[in-house]
Amino acid sequence: MRFYTIVIAGLLALGGAALADAPLETALGLNMEQARQVKEIQARYRKQFAVKRGERNTDMRRLRRARFAKDGKAVAELEKLTEAQRLELVRIRASEDAEIRRLLNPEQNKKFDDYIKLRREMVGSSRDEADMKNPN
Repeated sequence: MRFYTIVIAGLLALGGAALADAPLETALGLNMEQARQVKEIQARYRKQFAVKRGERNTDMRRLRRARFAKDGKAVAELEKLTEAQRLELVRIRASEDAEIRRLLNPEQNKKFDDYIKLRREMVGSSRDEADMKNPN
């Protein structure tokens, strides 16, 4: 009995994390048409996001090398560039979220707010959210 209590308590504690990892279809209770449209939106934005994230990752490595080399001019230029890239990632994510939000009813929008909040809190497991919160 004690074992089951511990297991159930653990599952309840992980419930929030499970929501953020769950596909939106499940997390928000989307109908079939909404799920189809969300998948299309996500596919379109994820391509943009992946390209920009790849560029930023490359430039972040260049920035680390410039800092190590104490190249002040390169550091200044790359800090500006990587901050602009971070802001572009934020814009892409916000545009995706806004487009998804237009498909949702009020109850689903509340669940989406919770989903986004959890996504932002999962810094350790979500590199993209961490990158978007923390410049350089």
